Amino acid sequence: METLLTYDDEEEAVAIANGTRYGLTATVWTQDITRAIRLARRVQAGQIAVNTLGDGGPGGAIGAPFGGYKHSGFGRSMGPDYLEDRPQLKCVVINAG
Repeated sequence: METLLTYDDEEEAVAIANGTRYGLTATVWTQDITRAIRLARRVQAGQIAVNTLGDGGPGGAIGAPFGGYKHSGFGRSMGPDYLEDRPQLKCVVINAG
């Protein structure tokens, strides 16, 4: 199993990220905030961390919704979205520091 994959362009990076049955969390590493937001919108994961690994806990922030896409998790936990069925809700945490 590989732990680090290379890619040639954004299209291939998104295809690699989305080419799995699961979509709980993902990270995007870039100095270009426009690219980070564009990729975060396209990657099929419930939590996207930009330039960080997150806080190590679910949701990336206190009260942020946590759950996955595809075969990851069941609905959402934490936050007000827990009470509603929003299967494609996404939490994006950006380290702007």
